[in-house]
Amino acid sequence: MNSEAMKNLPPEMQQRLNEIMQQQQAAAGVTLTPQRPLAPIPAEPAPIVKPPSLMDHLIALRQEVAAMRQEMANLGATVEANSSVVEAVGQATGQIYQMFQQTPTQGGTYSSQFQQEKVDDGQDY
Repeated sequence: MNSEAMKNLPPEMQQRLNEIMQQQQAAAGVTLTPQRPLAPIPAEPAPIVKPPSLMDHLIALRQEVAAMRQEMANLGATVEANSSVVEAVGQATGQIYQMFQQTPTQGGTYSSQFQQEKVDDGQDY
C-alpha cells in the first residue's frame, strides 16, 4: 500500500495495517523498517453558525402558518366527506325502513287476508 493512501487512513487503521504487513514479511523472511507513526490530521473546525435573525424566525413562522392552513383545509374536506357518507347511509336506512312498513293503501299482508277469508270446513266431501 502506498504512503499516500496510508496518510488518508485513521491512525488506528495505519497501525493495524503496519502490523499485518510486518507479520507477512516476517513470515516471508523479509524485514521491514518500521515507519514512524503519522501525526493525526487535525480536524477541520466546525463552520461558524450565526444565530437566526428575526427575519428567519418570521419566515419560519409564516411557513408553519401556511402548513397549518393546508392541514385545516384537508381536515375540513375530510369532515365534509364524512358527513356526506353519514347522510347517505341515513337516507338508505330510511328507504329500507319504509319498504317494510305497511301503508294504509295496501289491503294488508297475505297472512292478514288469509285470516279474514272463510275457511272451508270440508262439507263438500
